[in-house]
Amino acid sequence: MRRAETIFFTGYLAVAALLQVAVGNLPFRFFAYPVNLLVAALWLFALWMWYKDYREGRAIRFLLSPSMTVFTLVSFIAGCMVIGLFPQLSAEEAAAKTGLWGSLGCYDFMTSWIFVSILFLLLTHLALVTYRGAFRARKFRWRFVANHAGLWLALFAGFFGSADCQNLRIPVLKGEASSRAYSMDGKVVYLDYELELLSFDADYYENGMPRHYEAEVRAGKDTARLEVNHPYSYRWGEDIYLTGYERKSGQTAYCVLQIVRQPWKYVQLAGILLTLIGGVLLFVEGPVNKKKLQK
Repeated sequence: MRRAETIFFTGYLAVAALLQVAVGNLPFRFFAYPVNLLVAALWLFALWMWYKDYREGRAIRFLLSPSMTVFTLVSFIAGCMVIGLFPQLSAEEAAAKTGLWGSLGCYDFMTSWIFVSILFLLLTHLALVTYRGAFRARKFRWRFVANHAGLWLALFAGFFGSADCQNLRIPVLKGEASSRAYSMDGKVVYLDYELELLSFDADYYENGMPRHYEAEVRAGKDTARLEVNHPYSYRWGEDIYLTGYERKSGQTAYCVLQIVRQPWKYVQLAGILLTLIGGVLLFVEGPVNKKKLQK
């Protein structure tokens, strides 16, 4: 790695770390729909125009260099290790953490300036690699695009879609409809539909521990039967899980439902499937004949 590249990578991470210490985690909720779609469209269009007009320029060649590949991948893996090693807390709990690791956002690392900067640079690099590889030969390179665009799409959906994700919990009682849910940080969120417990059944071991339990609930105008790890898909990107219940005097007082909103999860799935298709094409068609490629 050349000296100029080392200076850039070091400075890039240093600026991200300084931003993290100075202003705290990135306000991801600002980039919820439709802001995330607008930003993504402008970013991709700008990248394409930049690549089309200045592909031989020094900046584009640097962003497409093997050093950039190594830096972005190693940094991304290191960031994932931080997420795995440190307990990931809510935004309020993470902001209350003191010390070096707290200042660097390690307890809510996915929304830290450091991790966001790494992922943004990786997505930029991968997008430019896809642009270059797709039209490098005389014909469109389907398997190259499937592999790289699939990986890019999966990471892109996780990155830009995270602002639209929500995890809510709501206690539902029999014969009493409710739309008052709670976010993971304790804030009240009102659903645009009501939930009501219709019936609840449970089997128990001899020691009184639950063996199996299920609930029948009304979700809006629909009726759904919920079991543990068997969610009900209420609508696109919104699933309802049965997570627990409370018993009093031998009867079920209420059950707790979890509403998980992930509107971009099918985009991620499409990226994964596209990558698998690219792998199959690579296996079926065999290795690339580099002599046929035009530089």
